[in-house]
Order: sequence, then structure tokens, then C-alpha cells
Amino acid sequence: MSFAEQERALFDLLFDGRVRDRFSQDSNAALAEYDLDEDERQDFSVLRQDALEVDACIRVNLVMSQLCRSYPISFSILSSINNGIELLKSLVDVTTMRSPHVDRPVVYGKRLGNELVQCAFNSNKEKQLLSAILQLELGMAWTASSLKRVVIERGEQADTDSGLVDDWADRPVTLAEFVTAGLLPLSYKKIKRRLCPVSDNELWRSLTRTPTSSSTLKSLLSRDDPRLLVSRAKIEHMSFCEPTVSHQTTELSEGFAPLFQHVNGKVSVNALLANLKQSGADDSLLKSVKSGFEQLLTNGMLLTT
Repeated sequence: MSFAEQERALFDLLFDGRVRDRFSQDSNAALAEYDLDEDERQDFSVLRQDALEVDACIRVNLVMSQLCRSYPISFSILSSINNGIELLKSLVDVTTMRSPHVDRPVVYGKRLGNELVQCAFNSNKEKQLLSAILQLELGMAWTASSLKRVVIERGEQADTDSGLVDDWADRPVTLAEFVTAGLLPLSYKKIKRRLCPVSDNELWRSLTRTPTSSSTLKSLLSRDDPRLLVSRAKIEHMSFCEPTVSHQTTELSEGFAPLFQHVNGKVSVNALLANLKQSGADDSLLKSVKSGFEQLLTNGMLLTT
């Protein structure tokens, strides 16, 4: 008796619609590729097809509720297009589900990005918004996964906090661990407030019942206020089995984005400000840039070396 083969067969029946279809037509033929003895095949053959479909549907929706917490805005936008909900659900298959649990949101997000080329969007601005949002939320999923893995492997909470020293502006700055950033056409917080009317825990159920309307998305896209969102993953609830991770975010003006290429551990904020001043930047801009760096350092998103 092979429990591993029984588990593999049941797993495929739950997360592979093609296997379920073959099983409903001829259970013996569908189970032929699994190393099962006669008694084990008989145990599977008595499964009710309707019960199997219900079980598979419930499990997929449970997984989707969890994944939706990593990609709230991406899911909301995709719910507005034709067959968007079906596309999102279709990626909860054996490929996604066989990935390690801590990496599953990242695996799912990468696969979702590859599928977007097949989607028919109402406008190019809608496609650009989703692409920017998905890349940002994928980055946030990756930093969350990385932080979880560090905690699990070390058996202790990762130290992600740092203080703001007095001479911070004279020291070279670099990105802290578990930080990601992305340039968006609008404020992430404003987009989420408009497209995600319920909590992250309830969002998937809400979207399946009431998908985002195209008019809501069109109204949102009529505005233009580019922002740079910087996000840092941090432990919300400590557990050595699977810690809960949240994201601390800071939004800055679009003009701050080019300065990030100099955040490499070699250049100080004062050196950057001197270069900007030499290029003709006025005092108000210099003050704004310095304030932005101070905010990022205070929030632990940048470190001084």
C-alpha cells in the first residue's frame, strides 16, 4: 500500500480539472498512471463525482482567499474584465499547489503575469495600471516570502529595524532587506481604497459576487498622480511554523524614483543633494528630497553604512 501514491492521486483529482474529467468518464483509466493496488483503486472508484467537484471548488476558493491578500488590487482589476475571475482561479492547479507553501504567492504571481498577454483589456491605460500594480504586489509577495523563510530557517525573528543616527545625511545609504519599490500612476492607498471596498480577508468573496465595474476602473484612470511606493515587509505575528507578515509603506513623488539608482551604499544623501543643487534644483526641492530620505530611513526602508 502506497500512501504517497494515494495522496498524489487525490491531490490531482482536487487540483487538476482534466484528471477529474477523465475520472468521471472512466475511473480505472484515470487511475492507471498511479501505482495503486486493486483495493486502493476500488476506494477511489466509489467517490461521487458531484462531491468531488464541490470539494475541489471549496478548496480552490479557500486558496484564492489567501492569495487575494497578496494581490488585492490585481485581483480587483482582473475581476472587471471578461473571464477575469476564471483566469485567476485556473492558476490554482497542481503547479501552483505543489510549490512550497511559503513560496506559493510568488509562484502564483509570476504565472499570473505570464497570462496577462492573453487578456483583452478595455484600454491601454487599464493594462498599464494592472501591469504596474501586479509587479509591485509581486515584489511585496516576494519580500514577505523571503522574510518568512529567514525566520523559519533561523528559528528567530529577523531584525529589520534600525535607528536614525545624527549624521545620517553624511553617511552612504543603501536599501534595507525585505524592501521593494514601484512607480504607479496613482497612489496605491487611493487605488486600494477605491477598488477594494472590503477587508483583504473578505475581498475574494466580495469580488466573486460583485466584480469591479468597468465604469469604476475608468473613473479611477481618469486621474493622473504618479507616485513611488516603497514597501517593507515586517513580522506582524511571530511563529516559527509560519509567521504573519504585513507591509509598511511610504509614498513619495514620482521625481524621487530616479534617485533610487544612487541608493547603493556608496553615496550619501548630502552628496546627492549637492549634485541636485549643482544641476539647478531650488531649496524647496532639496528640502523635499531630504525629507523623503529621512522618512525612508526612519521607517527602516533605507540603512546608513
